[in-house]
Amino acid sequence: MEITPVIATLLGAGFGALMTLLVAVMVQKVTLKRERQHKLWERRVAVIEDLLKHERNLAHKRRNAMRAPDDDLFLSLNAAFKEADLGKIDANLELYGTPAIRAAHDATWEALRDWMVEFIQWQGHNKRTGPGHEEEVRAEAVRETTKRWPEVEKLSAKADEAYDELARVMRATAIFEPVVNRVNPPNRELPR
Repeated sequence: MEITPVIATLLGAGFGALMTLLVAVMVQKVTLKRERQHKLWERRVAVIEDLLKHERNLAHKRRNAMRAPDDDLFLSLNAAFKEADLGKIDANLELYGTPAIRAAHDATWEALRDWMVEFIQWQGHNKRTGPGHEEEVRAEAVRETTKRWPEVEKLSAKADEAYDELARVMRATAIFEPVVNRVNPPNRELPR
């Protein structure tokens, strides 16, 4: 069979249409993948913003408690927890948080919890150091508060370190594209 100009034209048009369709499908797939990645990144950044706002608020309340240790810690922290929708933050962290963010968040929570336990015990002894208590009770309370305060300060510093690490991990995760590092010494927070 001989290929006539009409058949050649039809074959060329058919081949061109097939190639156009394949290219369109491939472009659509790549575009959808990029769009999904961008939406995931946007959600991840939203989680980072909510979590960082909440953790910063807790760190601020803890620092205020260290400056004014006689104030009611529960009222202060209760206000911080009421401001945040913890159920939503935890769910979004579970869905969109990276393992590094979840691990840093867990470490931050554990450090805050350890500090709270020690601080509340210190406050319990500190309340018995004032007038209205027997001399022996006051003397024992003074010894306990003096003995426990360095541990409270140490745990507060650990909580600060855990919060700083969480913020560092969040900043590194929020960077959308790898950054060429021109800083000397290199910034460890930036992905390579």
